[in-house]
Amino acid sequence: MVFDKRKDNKRKAARFSVDIDGYYFYSNKWSRCRIYDLSLEGAGLRLNQFFIKDDIIKLKFGSETEQFVIDAKVVNINGPRIGIIFENLDDFDRESILKIINSTSKRYKM
Repeated sequence: MVFDKRKDNKRKAARFSVDIDGYYFYSNKWSRCRIYDLSLEGAGLRLNQFFIKDDIIKLKFGSETEQFVIDAKVVNINGPRIGIIFENLDDFDRESILKIINSTSKRYKM
């Protein structure tokens, strides 16, 4: 029998290094953040906001012509950086994330 040593909140998909603007919705307001890594399961954000594990946010990002909003949960906190996992992704969200990864990633996995 093989056991997966990763905890349930750890990302299993490949993470790609990116450097893109985003916005997060928390406490009834949108604030700016920087997305520094991205995968189909979640993202790493740099921001100036205090969070605790399991906080729920909305993340908005995309191209200048097409932006979309994804529900997410905070799973990791490291000072001004947080890790989030996406919740309730549909096929459109997945395709949009893949387009962003393909157009903005630094072409290597983290």
